[in-house]
This record gives sequence, structure tokens and C-alpha cells, in this order.
Amino acid sequence: MPVKPEMKVKEFESYRAMYCGLCKQLKTDYGFWPRMLLNYDLVTVALLADGLTGEEGSPCMERCIANPLQKRCVQKKTQGLRLAAAGLVLLGWYKLADDLADEPFFRRQAARLMRLVLRGAYKRAAEAYPAIDQCLAEETLHQQQVEQKRSALYDEAAEPTGRMTAEILAACAQTPQQERALRRFGLFMGKIIYWLDAAEDYEKDQEKGRYNVFLQNSLSREQAIQQAQLQCRMAAGEAARCYNLLDLRLNRPILDNIVFLGIPGSIQRAGQPTMRRPKGMQ
Repeated sequence: MPVKPEMKVKEFESYRAMYCGLCKQLKTDYGFWPRMLLNYDLVTVALLADGLTGEEGSPCMERCIANPLQKRCVQKKTQGLRLAAAGLVLLGWYKLADDLADEPFFRRQAARLMRLVLRGAYKRAAEAYPAIDQCLAEETLHQQQVEQKRSALYDEAAEPTGRMTAEILAACAQTPQQERALRRFGLFMGKIIYWLDAAEDYEKDQEKGRYNVFLQNSLSREQAIQQAQLQCRMAAGEAARCYNLLDLRLNRPILDNIVFLGIPGSIQRAGQPTMRRPKGMQ
């Protein structure tokens, strides 16, 4: 997420317009229920994809279900939004597949129900982006194998999430050179996400006896947070180097904020609960 106090008003409005546009894109492409998957993670993908193509879209003022009385600027009709919407559906589908593999009985039943609701949306997203679908299927299985063998290796535990993120970001590329940079950028971004999630879930995983790479290393919560920060800071340096190789035509200030301020801020807050939606988005 970007650091809001460091943004110009027009930059924050552009970010919020992209967030609202992603919600609208989900409804347009996949129907009402997939909008439940909406979060800020894939907004960065939309910004990055459109930033590389220079596609400005068609911003307009609209009302929405969250703000029925007040019109807000909504970004519409960009390839970045279509990619981000498909990414949310595919990630949600395979998250539910993972829940079926290792969650308790009642959560497994809820996951089965949700997969029935999302099946049509998933098929459309998979048809639109078959390479992403194949990668997510393979890496979800790989993640389950890592957890079953209780790996204590930090890189091995984070690798599947890194590869998933790399595949999604690679779809933003316009040239082979961009694709190489984006794949490596995505690999390290995905690992950062994984380690921060593991640090946040430490106590919950400990209580429920679930796999957590920091628990496998017999670390206390404080040690787990320190180790997560160490791993993330090393990955963030390489991610920033890859990001700097990209020739962005749009959205540079917002993406700079996310990469150079938002990521370090998230690492500093490792172990603390994260927000599903940015404050002020709704």
C-alpha cells in the first residue's frame, strides 16, 4: 500500500479511482459475488500494467454499493484492471483450494460452497489468462508439499508465493526485457508477502498447530518478527533494483511510493495485523 501522507491529493485520488475501478471491473467481468474478493493487493498490478502501456483509461464519476449517496472518480476500461480482476479471481480460487487441503471441517465446507459460487468466474478468468492459472495450480500444490514436509527453510517456504506473484506481474510486460525484470520483481515481492503473513499469523498458527516456517525454526514471536524483517529487507533491496529497470509511462509517483515507502513501512510493522482495505478507500 502507498503511504497516504506522502501522496499528493491527485495521486491519492488516482489510487482510489483504480481501487474503485477494480471493484467495478470484477462485477463487469465476473459478476456480483467475486467482488467479495476485492482488496488492495492487485491494485498495484493494475497500476503497474497501465503504467507500462501508458493506458489512461476512461475515468468517470459514479456511485457504488459502498457509497450510494456520493459519486466518486472511478477508473474504467484498462487492460491493467482486467488483469487485476482476473488475478483476484484466480488467487481466490486457489486460496479456497488450499483451505480445502488443510482447514478444519466447517471451514472446508465453507470453502466448498464458495468454490461453487466462484466456479463460473474462475473458468472465465482461467480462459483469459491460462498461463497464470497453470502457474497458480502448480504452485498451490507445491505449497502444500512444502507444508506437509514441514520445511524450516525460509526461501523454500516462500518460493511458491513468489512464483505466483512473478507470473501475475509478468503478464504486465510489454517486452521480453520487461518480463525478465517483472518476474524477478514479482518473485521477491511474493516472498515479502509470504514472510509478513507468516509473522502476522505466528500466534494463530502456534495455537492451532498449523505450519509456520518461523515455528519450524523454534523461534519466539519476537524472534520470528526479527527474522521476517531480515528476510524481507534483503528481498526488498533486490525488488527495488528490478523495479528501477522498468520504463513507466504512467503512475510512477504512486508506484514509487508503494515500492520505496510502503514496502519498508510494511516490513517495519511486521507481526501487526494488516488492513484488508486502505483507510479512506470506502
